[in-house]
Amino acid sequence: MNAQLGRALRTKTLQTLVASIALGSCTPDAEPDVAIEELSTGGETITIFTDLTELFFEHPAMIAGAPGEPWEIHLTSLSDFAPITEGRLTLEFVGPDGRVHTVVSEAPSRPGHYDPAPSLPTAGMYDLLIVLEGPQLSDEIFVGPIRVFASESDIPRLAQPEAVGIAFLKEQQWPIDFATVPAQSRVVSPGLDVTGEVMSAPGAVVEVAAPVGGIVRYDLNRSAPVEGSWVEAGDALVRLSPVGGDDAYASLRAESERLEREVERSARLVAVEAAPRRRLEDAQHDLDVVQAQLEALDAGPEDGYTLTLRAPISGSVISRDFVTGQRVEAGASLLTVLDPLRLLLRLNVPAMHAGNLGDIVAATFAPEGSSAVHRTNDLLSVGAALDPIRRTIAVTFEVANPDQTLKAGMLVKARLLSGTPEPALAVPATAIVDEDGLLVAYVQIGGETFERRALTVGATDGEWTTVLSGVRRGERVVTRGQYQIKLGSLNTSEISDHGHPH
Repeated sequence: MNAQLGRALRTKTLQTLVASIALGSCTPDAEPDVAIEELSTGGETITIFTDLTELFFEHPAMIAGAPGEPWEIHLTSLSDFAPITEGRLTLEFVGPDGRVHTVVSEAPSRPGHYDPAPSLPTAGMYDLLIVLEGPQLSDEIFVGPIRVFASESDIPRLAQPEAVGIAFLKEQQWPIDFATVPAQSRVVSPGLDVTGEVMSAPGAVVEVAAPVGGIVRYDLNRSAPVEGSWVEAGDALVRLSPVGGDDAYASLRAESERLEREVERSARLVAVEAAPRRRLEDAQHDLDVVQAQLEALDAGPEDGYTLTLRAPISGSVISRDFVTGQRVEAGASLLTVLDPLRLLLRLNVPAMHAGNLGDIVAATFAPEGSSAVHRTNDLLSVGAALDPIRRTIAVTFEVANPDQTLKAGMLVKARLLSGTPEPALAVPATAIVDEDGLLVAYVQIGGETFERRALTVGATDGEWTTVLSGVRRGERVVTRGQYQIKLGSLNTSEISDHGHPH
């Protein structure tokens, strides 16, 4: 009884929502996630979006007690806009008497398609719940009331509705790079378009140099990292066998070992009062000096008479400046290691805008050759002086790069964002298409129906753009696949200026 009451309450909510959409409500706060179209044959075409799934189906008119005709149910995963290819689909009809009638499809008949043929015993309104259970995803979709007619003569004969919008079938959507996003309220900061460069962060690039002259022996360095190798801090990079005129490293190692023995011997003699304490103190002092010299070479006691150079930071080897068997001089560069997870974004602001940098809060940017837009809120500094050659002010941000898609040296087009305005209706910038100077968006008004809308836009931060007219909150705009929809519209498209389908 409680479950039925819960269904009834949820159905009432859906009925209210469906009624507002069927009446073409134009209130700014309407958030359409259900679309219903009555067919001239007495059936319906219904589109519902949940957080996980898009359900689009058409069902024929249902007559009580008559054998069921197949329904056309299309299910799409909103994580990748791909068809559901496996999973059990259950249709639960709650009749006027409270009894539940269940129809099950164990698997789709083909990718994205289920075609159950439900038959219900009595006339009336049935509340429908659709349950999908499978490895791809699981979801519960509340459809709301479905009407069952007492006889064929009760089916209303409606005029064939005029075709509205652009037809773009699921079989056309699924194979292509396609996506939609609902228009929503967002904070979109006004900004300034600039250019800049991705740079290495201070301390993120370390050169490993030979502290003394030596030979990079082949037998000791066969596993030395090459360009592109990832190394962790402390990993062995190069083993250097010091040689040369004074052989300073080997001499220091030998002197260190001699002084260690002298300290041990002096300590024993002082303990039995066979030597003055000053002798022990002098030996310990000399040992400390030699060990400090060895530590300056990053040498450890396990190195013997070779010198193991270790990675000072974790990162990627970006250059290798030696070949095995080569003799290198003190100070020669051997390897360079870059930590690519921390980068800087240096933006160049023209001098004419130098006085408008006091309220910068973030930046969005797209690297050369990429349409992906990145954002950073980590402002490090605003330059205090103009570059005398470029006549620009440097604004620097720190950028996290966990997936290493950004590379030091990339040039970028960026937008500096300032202030924190009030939330406003916005769509992704990728949803807006410039068609011969007219800004438009393609809006999904049904599972396989789209409208081309003229837009009036406001501020943009590079990721999102505020929309003053053309789209309502909750309507889904196409962010990928607009060109293919445009091709389908060449003979049928008309721009709607009303912000909703007719």
